[in-house]
Amino acid sequence: MTIHGTETADLPPLVHEALGWVVRLTSGAATTADAEAFEAWRAQGPAHVEAFREAIAFRRTLRTMPLSRLAPGSNVVAFERGSRPAVLDRRAMLIGGGAVAASAAMLMATPPYGLWPSLAELGAGERTGVGERRTLRPMAGVTVEMNARTALSLVQFSARLITGEAFVAVRSSQSPFSIVVGGKTWSTRNAELNVRFSDGNTCIACLRGSVRQSGDGVHTLGANQQYVSKAGEAGQISPIDAQISAAWRRGVLIFRDTPLAEAIDSINRYRPGRIILANERIGRRLVSGMFHTNQIENAVDQLQQLLLLQVTQIAGGVVILR
Repeated sequence: MTIHGTETADLPPLVHEALGWVVRLTSGAATTADAEAFEAWRAQGPAHVEAFREAIAFRRTLRTMPLSRLAPGSNVVAFERGSRPAVLDRRAMLIGGGAVAASAAMLMATPPYGLWPSLAELGAGERTGVGERRTLRPMAGVTVEMNARTALSLVQFSARLITGEAFVAVRSSQSPFSIVVGGKTWSTRNAELNVRFSDGNTCIACLRGSVRQSGDGVHTLGANQQYVSKAGEAGQISPIDAQISAAWRRGVLIFRDTPLAEAIDSINRYRPGRIILANERIGRRLVSGMFHTNQIENAVDQLQQLLLLQVTQIAGGVVILR
């Protein structure tokens, strides 16, 4: 399967094939034969697996691009139509129906590579869009400031961060206020926190006061300390500069020896489209710099100059860094 488009001409041929598979498998018309053929294609080697990972990331951006605003004839990637799928007979439907339903439920709960919003995100009580910020006051003495592209839910005396970033200020509250991040509950009566959760990675930064994590592996953070837990790894506590951790509230993103993948996650909150990293190796490179959120359109050029990266521009603000 292939994909055609003037703006993807410099992408590797294997990625073009992978993009075709992504489109087919998420079209709603894929058959069991398609699934078997795809598994055979992906099993050919690590290069095929990596190409599919990159294609998934690319497809994710297409689903969030404002394509309706683009004029006809724009450099929008056009996917070729597949042949008409074979219709499954009644017996195949009865046999496969349960498995398909179970798979669909799993994919909705945990979308691969965030290809579409999860059920938890769709059900969030509060969501912000690109470049949007919102202030909430869930109870007396408590303020929650949501960063862009953030989803959270509020319940009595607590909040649950589903994805994104938020600043939480609790000032001498009689009742403790709790926030759940990455499945862990943190509680305080008097503190300022900057909390972030993305792709299974958790960061709890205590800017003032103290906050305590309940449950297994209890942790207590004081002022200018942060707890960072990456997916599948134990959490670590380290000192921080409070002025940097919540700089986004002042319209500035500041990075000091920050992994590029983490920096891109923050930058993507403020720009339409999406910046995509071609592979994990690039994401581990360290970046230091300052980016103004009201001039975030300059971020790609700055990153290209800082890290000597190759840039592929795609329609709708999508950029691939190599």
